Amino acid sequence: MKTRIPSISLAIALVGLCAPMLAGAQVPPAAAGPQTNPTPGCKVSPQELEENRKLAMQFFKVRGADRVALADSTYIQHNPIFKKRAKESGLSDYEEFKKAFAAPPAGQAPPAAAAAPQPPVGNDYEVVTAECDIVTMVRKIYRQDPTAAPGTFYETFFFDTFRLKNGKIVEHWDAALIPPPAAK
Repeated sequence: MKTRIPSISLAIALVGLCAPMLAGAQVPPAAAGPQTNPTPGCKVSPQELEENRKLAMQFFKVRGADRVALADSTYIQHNPIFKKRAKESGLSDYEEFKKAFAAPPAGQAPPAAAAAPQPPVGNDYEVVTAECDIVTMVRKIYRQDPTAAPGTFYETFFFDTFRLKNGKIVEHWDAALIPPPAAK
């Protein structure tokens, strides 16, 4: 003998089984949190986008005071090495940036070139993308292969991402890691 489940009972059972899935699909809006990228609602003209690209690229073309002049006093740094130094020194991200990139003191010569084989020249602008107030550059460099003879280099890539506002760099990200202490 077949037992027939009334339609209403079947509907209630299905709702009971599906309710947890449906509840999970109804995610409330997120609370105000970290900055999204690019800045929400950001709109720039093609000319402004190109100016942002050029400003970010300029960072790798200049040194000293010219580099410092590219950053806004509200500059935010996400490089953990810089963040750690700033915290240890009691400096703001901008003050640490100025300290790191300012010209060397007068009379101090740059270090002499190393006698070891030098790697091929890389490309700071291997890939440059710009979206609204964000510019990302993928930089190609060459490193000594630690498993091979001196002078054997391999190609690798790094990135730098900048947020720009009013013609200044206001934020920076990269893939830097805090190195372990040197072996004694």
